[in-house]
Amino acid sequence: MQTVYLNAPIVRRVVLEGPALRIQSRQQADRFLPLARINRIVSRGVIHWHTAALMRCFQMGIPVTFLDREGRLVGIGFGAWPHDGKLSELLDQFFTLPEGPQRLIQWFRSQSRARLLRLLRRQRLEISDLRIRQAREQLHESWREKFPGTGEVPVRAMKTLATAQISRVLADYRINPALLEPGHDWHGLLRYLAGILEWELWDLALSGKVTPASSDYRDVVTAYQSHEPALEQKIRHIIRRLWRWLEHSGAYLP
Repeated sequence: MQTVYLNAPIVRRVVLEGPALRIQSRQQADRFLPLARINRIVSRGVIHWHTAALMRCFQMGIPVTFLDREGRLVGIGFGAWPHDGKLSELLDQFFTLPEGPQRLIQWFRSQSRARLLRLLRRQRLEISDLRIRQAREQLHESWREKFPGTGEVPVRAMKTLATAQISRVLADYRINPALLEPGHDWHGLLRYLAGILEWELWDLALSGKVTPASSDYRDVVTAYQSHEPALEQKIRHIIRRLWRWLEHSGAYLP
């Protein structure tokens, strides 16, 4: 199974061709990608997707992540995978409790804070404000001091790629897609998990393990792919921790 990265303006159109996607590119021969071998797709920039191609991806449960030209997340098509997994059931039950959503949000915040503190210990950093936005700003300062002249820190771009990877992992757990999206005070399971994983990406960046040679987005993708297996293990570890916490909170369920 492979992750497919499509970048405009090189890639201009995606159409369905039998059991495969036909990738039409500028100044290159068309490529044929068998759908059965695709894990997830990241589509960056203005690429013309034929409706039949997109629908077939969704029918086969292949998440498609759409980014703008700068690599910022625009949206994700989650596909039509079954959502009858045990973890999805536990989350659905938790949302029926009067204080369930707020307690779940507090769990994610505590996990994020714990990962941030671990990052600071590993990097031997001290910051004056542990609120997320302020912590990011101070980590940016540490990056610029440690790697002067290397350009923009790649964490923001890598976080969108991590979000795409998380969506694929959640498909394996058969999570109800409705839980992945924001609603009311709930920011969506994808965003909360990506927020925890962000500190792992900062650890890679501050350790000098992801320093793209240029501002070319393809360098960011290459850097991310080199750490993809390790990041998948971390994603699954966080999800397993969530699962155990929900099970231990079973006494609160009706």
